[in-house]
Amino acid sequence: MDHFFRHEAGRIVSLLAKIFGMDHLQLAEDMVQETLLEAFSQWSYGSLPDNPGAWVMAVAKRKVLNELKRKKILAAKSEAIGLEYENPEDLDPLFDEAHIADSMLRMFFVCCDPALPVESRLVLTLKILCGFSSREIAGALLLREAAVDKRLYRSKTAFRRRRISLEIPGKGALEARLDSVNSCIYLLFNEGYNSSHPDFLIRKDLCAEAMRLCRLVIDYFPGYYASHALLSLMCFHAARFDSRLDDHGALVIFAEQDRTAWGPELIRMGRFYLAESAQGERLTEYHLEAGIAAEHCLANSFAETRWDVIDRDYAVLAQLKDNPVIELNRAVILSMTSGPRAAMEKLEELRNHPRLRHYYLLHATLGELHARMGEMDKARECLAHAISRTSSNAEKRFLRKSLERIIGLEPTTLCLGSRSSTN
Repeated sequence: MDHFFRHEAGRIVSLLAKIFGMDHLQLAEDMVQETLLEAFSQWSYGSLPDNPGAWVMAVAKRKVLNELKRKKILAAKSEAIGLEYENPEDLDPLFDEAHIADSMLRMFFVCCDPALPVESRLVLTLKILCGFSSREIAGALLLREAAVDKRLYRSKTAFRRRRISLEIPGKGALEARLDSVNSCIYLLFNEGYNSSHPDFLIRKDLCAEAMRLCRLVIDYFPGYYASHALLSLMCFHAARFDSRLDDHGALVIFAEQDRTAWGPELIRMGRFYLAESAQGERLTEYHLEAGIAAEHCLANSFAETRWDVIDRDYAVLAQLKDNPVIELNRAVILSMTSGPRAAMEKLEELRNHPRLRHYYLLHATLGELHARMGEMDKARECLAHAISRTSSNAEKRFLRKSLERIIGLEPTTLCLGSRSSTN
């Protein structure tokens, strides 16, 4: 139901905004939210309609029309768009799948307007199109919830003042806008892959939504090969969903994942889209991350992973993308090729980085490296600190198991990885 609500919200808000204009974006959001709350209340008692999507669409468009009538602006709006909408049924021809898909793509481009700061573009897309709450957006972007609310308010105010229309930009501005669209899709997938929700480490519904949106972009812009690389990356990661958690819901480290549980069809799709992405002339971060994910998925075993190839790709990625998490991942790879002490030296350079100082995976990685070097007191301290820095119950269970192992058992091989890469 959560996936259904998110999916329908983005679809209907996008279409209503296209019909009635961005001036009424907030009204569309409010009425769709009210409709979904009404649906949740009614359907919780088992009275599910034959076609839930059609029910939500019908109720939401009726609410918008009634509110516009109440404010006595429907006639003016109807005249402006050249149609008369006296009844909700008058909108039915505009609610087919082709119009909805087109409207969602147009809303993507509006949210990713280059005139807006990058952070605002991401916040708007995750809120309007993907149905994120402010708390979920804060988790995805490593922001405070209050900061997310302020950015949403400022962005929507900018839309109203500039009277932005739902138009896809011309060729000259298209690539920059598509890059921003891909960034939003990438963050949506990451939130599903390593959710900020305390009770669900993996939210397959969000990952499926990200992959669906990426296919939408590919369908409309088949020559924009960064999207092919991004879809390849998501396919490789999604292939390992069923091996990432144990029977108790705890995280399973990469080295111990059951490779027979990986999805062969998703791996095949990942290889297909990676090959497709090679037709482009521009190397992007998604090409490199997809290549790294492919190395992990295509290795016959953990021991046979080509760490040197992965490290080379990370080195190039670091030149394209200024992100300390990339360096954290390189330290993990270094521990595979040169041992824990060499990796520890690299991590010491990152300990005081402002974006990593409170990042739980930095402290978890330090804990595992100390354990591999036999420094158990330091390992316990770092792992305890990591537990305090994550809200995910699955990650807490995994880290507590690591603590128990350190207390009573021998160290094991490390391969944690970041929110967007290897674990």
